[in-house]
Amino acid sequence: MNCYTADYHGILQPNSEIEEVVWPTHDDRHRVSPVDQIIFDYLHENAHMSLRLTI
Repeated sequence: MNCYTADYHGILQPNSEIEEVVWPTHDDRHRVSPVDQIIFDYLHENAHMSLRLTI
């Protein structure tokens, strides 16, 4: 799996086959697949994923 980061300016909106746009945090770990849980843990342990989204 590849993970990417980027700066984006504008409003992200679901379109076509994308049903919704969500910003999961480490607290949402239980909602994702086992392989994503490993990635969430790695990102969290290496300070690439915050506990909550602040807007």
